[in-house]
Amino acid sequence: MELGLLIPQGYFDEFLGWSPRAAWERMVEIAHLAEQSGFGSIWFGEHVVAKWDPESIAFDGVTMMTALAALVPRVEIGFCVVNSTLRHPSMTAKMASSLDTISDGRLLLGLGAGFKQNEADWAGVEFPAVGQRLRVLAEHLEVISRMTRQGEPGVTFSGDFVTVTNAVNSPRTAGRDHIPIHMGGHGKEVTFRLAARYADEINVDVMPDALEEHRDVLHERCCEIGRDPSTIRIAAGLNPCWPYRDLTVTGSQRMMEQQDVPSVMNMRVDTAESRVAEIAAWNELGLDRLVCAAPGIVDSDEPLDELITHIRDAGLVIGS
Repeated sequence: MELGLLIPQGYFDEFLGWSPRAAWERMVEIAHLAEQSGFGSIWFGEHVVAKWDPESIAFDGVTMMTALAALVPRVEIGFCVVNSTLRHPSMTAKMASSLDTISDGRLLLGLGAGFKQNEADWAGVEFPAVGQRLRVLAEHLEVISRMTRQGEPGVTFSGDFVTVTNAVNSPRTAGRDHIPIHMGGHGKEVTFRLAARYADEINVDVMPDALEEHRDVLHERCCEIGRDPSTIRIAAGLNPCWPYRDLTVTGSQRMMEQQDVPSVMNMRVDTAESRVAEIAAWNELGLDRLVCAAPGIVDSDEPLDELITHIRDAGLVIGS
């Protein structure tokens, strides 16, 4: 199981009260620590407003990841995820191919439909019901997957929500065949069919006890279109402010209470188990990648040290 580290960017109010420059410098330190500690990838999301306090610093994930890609030269860089509600797909493709070039082919392009009304309000764009957002995402995936593949001619596409005409994207990648696409979600009818058609990797966004059921359905969706199910990687993530029982250092990080849990997570805070047990469960299930988080890492290195200890206690090898 490959291990990645989610880099704090402000969404979980990590930098409340910080100066912007100090926050950025700490982000750079954390990215270097991730690489030095043996993590194979670093990850950012795309959130324009902090979760609790709108005055808390929240950085643009694309800008931050572009800078880190130049500063941290060895790890894979991933988005979980770029929000199609806020972006035009041709511009996302141009961003991705530029970032893939800067990183020398290390980008894993996460794409999603967004789930926060206040972010759409902030950007002054519509936030339709989830069914329509997924239809928009489907059109984005079609355009972006074609514009970030070597040898693909200029893309002409006219859908219900997106239109592009002879959109040539040069460069398309840093030189590899295509930029791999990462998706997130556990919707069996729509999300899994989109993943089967477009994604190289999917974060199934469920707990370990539900993985086998969802993996079986995902494999069925691949078979429906004649795709080999073994060609899609399955990932999961540890929530950056989930109150695992065995956390002993969380710094100033605000941890989730039940009212903070998004409905899409369908989880109860009072049933939170140990982080060691969850990591071990994912490993036992044969997960391809686990994106880890260390609550409180902006305050000191101790939360990262504890995370690494938990990873090792779960039976995995990381670093030296």
